[in-house]
Amino acid sequence: MQVKAELVQRMSKKGLPYVAIEVSITDSIKKLVFLTQAEHELLKLSLSSSLPATNASK
Repeated sequence: MQVKAELVQRMSKKGLPYVAIEVSITDSIKKLVFLTQAEHELLKLSLSSSLPATNASK
């Protein structure tokens, strides 16, 4: 089974930003998976290590 998932940034009802993973279960059903700060940092580390190095870092 494959599902579509996307990292999203949103604002809470109190106006505070948060990051979550939006999983598309069907075309009409979506589920937000809220991340802890540690999970968010691990995801950022994982994504940054998968990006190609740029000349700016040399």
